[in-house]
Amino acid sequence: MKRYSKQRETVLEILRSTKLHPTASVIYEQARESIPNISLGTVYRNLAELTADGTILAFKAADGSEHYDATVNPHPHLCCSACHQIVDLDIPFV
Repeated sequence: MKRYSKQRETVLEILRSTKLHPTASVIYEQARESIPNISLGTVYRNLAELTADGTILAFKAADGSEHYDATVNPHPHLCCSACHQIVDLDIPFV
């Protein structure tokens, strides 16, 4: 069992509070609002741990950037080729 971490909890709260699929940099900027001294490395480490234990999903977009999603059930994503925003598609996933 992992020890409680305010940093990990903050990263998870950020992901659970959005339907967007942020990158680590976006999560880092938001996390700094509540934990000003958090490092980007800490954000990456916590994202890796949350991904490894199945709490969140990580996936690469067409442009190669890594994005994170708190919705872990299988579902498709749509990426806008103009603005690069990623959204969940609300259709059955096969």
